[in-house]
Amino acid sequence: MNIDEEKFNAVVDLLVESWRLNQAVGKLAVRLADEKIKKKTLNQVTRFDKHFLAATDIFGLEVLDFTGAEFETGLPIEPINLADFAADENLFVEAMIEPTIKIANAATVIKLGAAVLGRRKA
Repeated sequence: MNIDEEKFNAVVDLLVESWRLNQAVGKLAVRLADEKIKKKTLNQVTRFDKHFLAATDIFGLEVLDFTGAEFETGLPIEPINLADFAADENLFVEAMIEPTIKIANAATVIKLGAAVLGRRKA
């Protein structure tokens, strides 16, 4: 691995972990009882999202979250609970644990996202 590849992989890892942290903070913020602290925290999440998207643009990357999408083979995710379902079940991406990272405006996936699948109710 050369130094440029090492730096690129570090950026990808940083994007994944930053996304995960921001998702967790956002989920916790909506549960805060103090409205002033809740608003301040949610504003910080929004600010982070703005800067995060700007950084991904600079690196020519996209961070994809498939939460709520119909699950189909070929979706660039690693479902961690696929074995819990039958092959003919109607599934969707219930939650993303890690986002998918890909090259912007291209089909090249750098890192598959990790996801939890759920069964669609009929």
